[in-house]
Amino acid sequence: MMLRVMFKRLLATSPRYSHFLFGILCGWIVSRVMYFWSTTGSLYLESSGWITGTDHPPAINLTERVRVLCWVMTTPANHRDKVVHIKATWGPRCNKLLIMSSMADPEIDSIALPVEEGRENLWNKTREAFRYIYEHHVEEYDWFFKADDDTYVVVENLRYFLYPYSPELPIFFGSKFRYPQYVKQGYFSGGAGYVLSREAVRRFYEQALQDEERCSVVFETEDLQMGRCMESVNVTAGDSRDAFGRKRFLPFDPAAHLANSDTEDPGYWYNEYSYYKPFSGKNCCSDFAISFHYIPGYNMRMMDYLIYDLHAWGSSYRYPPLPPTKTPEEAMAVAEAYPIKTVQTTAESSTHTPSTETMEETFSSFKP
Repeated sequence: MMLRVMFKRLLATSPRYSHFLFGILCGWIVSRVMYFWSTTGSLYLESSGWITGTDHPPAINLTERVRVLCWVMTTPANHRDKVVHIKATWGPRCNKLLIMSSMADPEIDSIALPVEEGRENLWNKTREAFRYIYEHHVEEYDWFFKADDDTYVVVENLRYFLYPYSPELPIFFGSKFRYPQYVKQGYFSGGAGYVLSREAVRRFYEQALQDEERCSVVFETEDLQMGRCMESVNVTAGDSRDAFGRKRFLPFDPAAHLANSDTEDPGYWYNEYSYYKPFSGKNCCSDFAISFHYIPGYNMRMMDYLIYDLHAWGSSYRYPPLPPTKTPEEAMAVAEAYPIKTVQTTAESSTHTPSTETMEETFSSFKP
């Protein structure tokens, strides 16, 4: 009605003022459109799927909703070179940070586990670390993340990923590798870190640790043995990839994933042992990547700066919506491994259980 009246008045006005009044009318229309856009337009685009997220954090406090205990496996030789950098960067973002070593060091507040040092003792150090966690903290936190002392973790992305999962589900996540002759459902790279639900920790302590036939004390390859123990007590090795199939837990440093052309070779060991197809280049990693491995101590400071402090002028970050809570069936559904032809990938292809020596030789390329 208002527009009609103004249009009639404009026609009745002398030509001397018609252009002036027409400009005022156009300006008023543009201002109303801009006001409507600022109040409802972005909401429409978000609801219709054109854009997602908002410029503001969600009302839910993920730090309290997804309580994460992080523990770092280290050795006294690395207390000053590596652990101090973890404590100065990503470590305090966990709800609780435990440093597991063989020596109590007040400077880094490390816990002395009753295990000798050496690569051959990594598995038993992991066993003792989870024993300590169960006996002291299992009811206080929801998820329990294991990292090496050269692992960098974006804790906020870890919480964002874990939010839809119940910690009472028997499940754990990480960078999934395959060795079907030994563990059919896959296992997780120790260097990229892996995270156990509260129920997974319970089963590991109450069932696996009490049965050496299920969970050997002599096997040396820590991450593979962890996968076998979890499988023996029906803890699911979950799928942590994003909607585009990109990994969130990464077993190398960012440069290796971004620029490593070896992944184009089907015979490259990472392609053979990766449970899901790995990617390189800009599409290598999820936008919400959680962890990277082989990060020297001083580079943790650089990672922290690049992620949390460096900004490109004019760019803005949008918080994605929190994913809906998963039902147990949705949470435990895991995609099959991608097919490869360069190695035997089925349990039927091997009629023997690999010895410690065989496994040490197989995984020698994993060592730093």
